[in-house]
Amino acid sequence: MSLEQLKADAAEFTALLEQAKSGRVKGVLTQAKAEVERELANLEIKARLAAERQAAGTVGISKRYLHELTDYGWDQSAKFVKLFITLNGVQNCSEEAVTVDYTENSMQLHVRDLNGKDYGLMVNNLLFAIDVEKSYRKLKTDMVAIYLKKAEEGQNWDVLTSIQKRLKQKQDSEMAKDNANPEEALVNIMKKMYNSGDSKTKQVIAKAWTESQEKARFGPEVGGLGNLGDL
Repeated sequence: MSLEQLKADAAEFTALLEQAKSGRVKGVLTQAKAEVERELANLEIKARLAAERQAAGTVGISKRYLHELTDYGWDQSAKFVKLFITLNGVQNCSEEAVTVDYTENSMQLHVRDLNGKDYGLMVNNLLFAIDVEKSYRKLKTDMVAIYLKKAEEGQNWDVLTSIQKRLKQKQDSEMAKDNANPEEALVNIMKKMYNSGDSKTKQVIAKAWTESQEKARFGPEVGGLGNLGDL
């Protein structure tokens, strides 16, 4: 998919999210928007690499592939949100080979030619605004540490991005519904286990459901799983 099409898709998902009212619809749109933005970040880094190679010429330059980074840790202090990205040998890179581009609500890490490979990490939709001018990064042994300066010092970030916030709210909402009706929650869990399980798991769950139905017919004192409905 082209860069222009991905940008158009991301903008459309943003517009739809603003109109959506259902929690389920918002959750689906949020996940779809995050996936589009991930693809968009990868294409932008690849386009930058291609432009750099073209500017430098192709003679004597081996082709390097971009590896998307997805694992990182994060922490915060009163002034900074700190990201920690593990990369073996990154301390041997030159300062110019490890760059971070910041906007008020995003950051993009690019590591060039680390053992013949390029690496990229994009984090969009930061939960709150950051101060671009005061954000920076450090190279440590096998690690890149990125310090995002909070625009509002002392502000607590319970998650890193607004998308994660929405997903957390959706999960909390579903959990609250389950807590309000424990029997229905158990039924839903059993159904999910049945639908996603292998043949042996399905056998066990079906057997338990059948037995619970039979026990229910002969009185409540025997207990059981209750009515699971049509699995």
